[in-house]
Amino acid sequence: MTRLAALFATTTALTAAPALADAIEAQARITQVLLHPDGATITREVTIKAPAGQHELTLPGMPPGIDPASLRIESAGATVGAVNLQQTRAAPDDRPESPDLTTARAEVERLEKALRDRDAATAAIRAEAQAAEDTIAFLRDLATSEGAATGDIATLSASVQAQILAARRSAIRAENAARDSEVGRDRDLRALESARARLSALTDPPLIGPALVLDIQTADAPATIRITTQSPQATWRPVYDLRLDRAAESLTLVRGALVSQSTGEDWSNVDLRLSTARPSGQSQATEVLPEIIRTQEQPPMQPMARDRMAADMAEVMAAPAPMAYAPEQVELGLTVAWDLPAPVTIRDGADALRLTLGQAALTPDILAEAAPRYDSTAYLTVDTVNDSGAPILPGPATLFADGTITGQTDLGLIAAGDRLHLGFGPIDGLIVERRLPDRTEGSGGFIHRSDRERETATLRLENLTDTAWPLRVVDRVPVSEQDSLRVNWTADPQPDETDPDGKRGVLIWRLTLAPGETQDITVQTDLTWPEGNVLLRDW
Repeated sequence: MTRLAALFATTTALTAAPALADAIEAQARITQVLLHPDGATITREVTIKAPAGQHELTLPGMPPGIDPASLRIESAGATVGAVNLQQTRAAPDDRPESPDLTTARAEVERLEKALRDRDAATAAIRAEAQAAEDTIAFLRDLATSEGAATGDIATLSASVQAQILAARRSAIRAENAARDSEVGRDRDLRALESARARLSALTDPPLIGPALVLDIQTADAPATIRITTQSPQATWRPVYDLRLDRAAESLTLVRGALVSQSTGEDWSNVDLRLSTARPSGQSQATEVLPEIIRTQEQPPMQPMARDRMAADMAEVMAAPAPMAYAPEQVELGLTVAWDLPAPVTIRDGADALRLTLGQAALTPDILAEAAPRYDSTAYLTVDTVNDSGAPILPGPATLFADGTITGQTDLGLIAAGDRLHLGFGPIDGLIVERRLPDRTEGSGGFIHRSDRERETATLRLENLTDTAWPLRVVDRVPVSEQDSLRVNWTADPQPDETDPDGKRGVLIWRLTLAPGETQDITVQTDLTWPEGNVLLRDW
């Protein structure tokens, strides 16, 4: 196996090549496609058998807009020399004329002669009519001439009248014959146009894209040529179905892919491989350049400007400082590929084709999750681990619970072995509420100048379903980053977990709520701060 990676140019840019022993034309069929999220690598193959020696192999039908720099050629059983990418189709001049072409050309010639003969006969008939008209004009001029006045006027008049009548009848007969001769001419003309169109189709075939012309040296054995090109006009993205069966306590992840292409040609019965690699994406870390800073003397601030700056600072402290710029997020994931088990056909410009990439059984922890601070009902929730052996790539997912669609979500990149948290919709009848029966402040409003705030909240949970539910209840208490602002809190019952995954102030309770059962959780917070300061909340 030899590999050739050469520079290519259009026909007009090439120098003359030496005369070749034989000219061969063959069609290279698309056999394999490696599809990326941002393009495709397309492989064609052609096998030829030719006598040993040097040949010019022409491969028409290359994709429109092909990038010569992306062209790669492999050969088995032949040595590839010069490679010419022709932007227009140039057929050899010494090819023998096919029988179809000979028949079409003869038919055009026959119909052209028949139409010429018809038009000539019609013109001859009309010439007779014109001659009769000329005779009538001559007789009229003769009757009014000076010589006619010296003869027998009566005899002359009778003679001229008789001859004009005969000429008029001849003109009428000739015109009628000419019209009869034209009957059927439109039909003959349409037949000629159709024959010319067939001949044009055989002599000037439509362009089907650029052609590759290869200078090859073959042995006396079949040779296989593989041509690889790149196209940005193709894409795929992952899609998922997540199917939860509570009775079986199972969760099935169904992997799929949406594939589309507009490369200008159909992919018919090709071997398809889907890859997560992005050849056109970033391939190395961004260079970090030096940061140069300096200082300069600041002029004294005027009293009025100083007071205004203090007022502005008080307003700014009420919200986080804005970022100077938004950094660009770059996802770096593992490269994964899927080979489709059977050839597929993807039409050019057709709607996206959905392919199934297999499925994986995950082990779910099924429970209800409630956030009474924000919601009035609990939600069916699944915690699981991606033990499928492959990463879950970012993409949309459709959620099913007990055979019914319950919603959609977008999955991020979840590595093999990583945790997965999913919500499958609200649970009607599992009611949650956050009540505030007791709240005292030094003065009214959320921003005030008191030195204390005390709040007692009740999280009420009520199960109106006929099923006992394992329930995870999530709430929070304030978090202080200042020694002078103190936060004390108590809860009854005590939470099972605090600060999960580093989320400061978040509290989690785990319990089971029987059918018809109601349960309360009480959370009390006590905030104190120096007199005269303002309490600010970052909600």
